[in-house]
Amino acid sequence: MARIVALSSLVAYGHVGLRAMVPALERLGHDVVALPTVVLSSHAAYPHVAGTLVDPATLERMAAALDANGWLSSVDMVITGYLPTEAHVSVAAGLVQRIRKLSPAMRYICDPVLGDDPKGLYLPLETANPLRDELLPLADIATPNAFELAWLSNRPVSSIQTAISTARTLRPPLVLATSIPAANDHLATLLVGPTSAHATSSPQRAKAPSGTGDLLTALLAGHLASGKTPPDALAHASAWLEQCLDVSTGSHDLNLAPLYASPPSPLVLLTA
Repeated sequence: MARIVALSSLVAYGHVGLRAMVPALERLGHDVVALPTVVLSSHAAYPHVAGTLVDPATLERMAAALDANGWLSSVDMVITGYLPTEAHVSVAAGLVQRIRKLSPAMRYICDPVLGDDPKGLYLPLETANPLRDELLPLADIATPNAFELAWLSNRPVSSIQTAISTARTLRPPLVLATSIPAANDHLATLLVGPTSAHATSSPQRAKAPSGTGDLLTALLAGHLASGKTPPDALAHASAWLEQCLDVSTGSHDLNLAPLYASPPSPLVLLTA
């Protein structure tokens, strides 16, 4: 069992942010320390949404209390997701650096939640820029979608090959790039390292529910924390995500029921 700190959004209804990440990580047997950056009624696709930002100063006090209780010295992994303001980005960077001093072998996974096609960037530049320039360089693994990969690198991402070359321009040594256009109306998920790249591919869906990136990031993290190699973690994580997508067809929200059934067989990996 690994101890994993997760910093992201918390919703009362639906499965995005921490409500997607925590069940996946716990299903894989890990202990999760969950810190919410916002508390909302649901994700923003619904017509009525209410909630509030969690004060960054409150998050800093929570981190200090966790540290004082001795709970950060045994952290194996940190995951960050939705960070709504520049101050939250600063809190995330400080938390990563604090834990890395206490636990130097810790791995940090940054899900740079910035935007998506066709909406584009949905964070203000005063938040997105420090996320790119200050937080992302601290990461061991980044998990951008195609839009985020292009924005972070200022390079176009239109195919598997352009995604691979673009991923290698980012500072993290390992990049999980999602929603990459592939042949025959498929989308690829790429795991790109300095000298190798592996992929899974699935038919493009008319509409994917919110939270798929959160869930895939957590599943990848959970399998890595369980000792799987990065390619094996990709194969197992993608298989579980596909099952959740299959049972979520037509819904705004992810159905996590497959997490509580027997684990699926890993997807076949393609060498990209």
